[in-house]
Amino acid sequence: MKAIHILLIIFWVPALSTIAQNKPTKVKQRNYSFLSVNYHQGSVLATNDFVKGDNLTGKPVENYQSVALKFGFQNPGYSDWQKIYRAPYYGLGIYIADFGNEVEMGNPKAAFGYFGIPVKRFTKLKIYTEMQLGVAWGWKHYDSIINPSNVAVGSGLTLYLDISLQASYPITKNLDLGLGVGFTHFSNGGFERPNRGLNLFAPSLELKYHINGRPDTRKIERASKNLERSNDLYLMLGYGNHQIVEHELDTNYYAVAGLGVYYTIQHSNAYRSGLGVDFNFGWGITALHDGSPGPTGIDNLTIGFIYTPELIIDRFSIVGGIGIYAKHHQYGNFNQLYQRAGIKYHITENISAGMNVRAVNFMLAEFLEFNVGYTIKWKK
Repeated sequence: MKAIHILLIIFWVPALSTIAQNKPTKVKQRNYSFLSVNYHQGSVLATNDFVKGDNLTGKPVENYQSVALKFGFQNPGYSDWQKIYRAPYYGLGIYIADFGNEVEMGNPKAAFGYFGIPVKRFTKLKIYTEMQLGVAWGWKHYDSIINPSNVAVGSGLTLYLDISLQASYPITKNLDLGLGVGFTHFSNGGFERPNRGLNLFAPSLELKYHINGRPDTRKIERASKNLERSNDLYLMLGYGNHQIVEHELDTNYYAVAGLGVYYTIQHSNAYRSGLGVDFNFGWGITALHDGSPGPTGIDNLTIGFIYTPELIIDRFSIVGGIGIYAKHHQYGNFNQLYQRAGIKYHITENISAGMNVRAVNFMLAEFLEFNVGYTIKWKK
């Protein structure tokens, strides 16, 4: 599981560095940085037996609280990507949570990168949507002997994902008061099971201190419609290692390797989407009834057709997808939808590296998909 931690660092640090440095030299620039403290108090959604009350206390895990400390930047459109998103904010943060059940859940911490996009700006009030992605540790996870009830978290390291809507209002020259509401998800992507995951919903309170003043976001130039765009043929090699859902209490791990071919059209400076096909060979698909390895052959091959949207943030992309298995030994043909969500960093114009979570039914993770890709571009 250390691979998750390392890969996220590899993605976020170069991406944030690239974003921060990608500035033209025509104007005098000033970095507008800030510190913020966020407090959440909300609900744990009853999505598995453990949080419903099948635990040592015999009571549902219904509530939680958390604190996040964030450092970030918001600059007034020095570079094209800042103009595209109308002066977004971005940075790094640390998160600490308390579920009131330290014996079985621990007090997890998370390190994450985040990106906030303006939705609406009034004279003083500003509304943003914010995405956070990182890695969490410090769990008291499932153990067949000392912690057998916690089917929500199967490993000491998980992914951390948060999506929220935030409103911010200035109360002094340098201080903002913010209110928000968000959804948080913890999962290891099926790497170690049981992995039913935790899903949280909470309002939040934020105090943000602008270290060297606020950027003037009222006079941001619009990004040129003549920025370079392309239609792309994207080839992706993926690999994952996971435990299978049907035998989640076993210790067997199975590999998944695949090839994806996608053709995407860039619709705007910030967004592209397209269609593709996924070919995967999953060794666990033909596992025997007791969870042990079975024979391998054509039944291990899956084929899926997928629609893939992509949000472009300079050399960094947030990717998604919804598809259907055209061939699957367990699910049948054209019977099961699947989903993909992840991140991608463009190392060069043509070469990228990424990580995705593959899931079914929009909540059950199948496997983590580490990948490298090559893009053939047709510039418009």
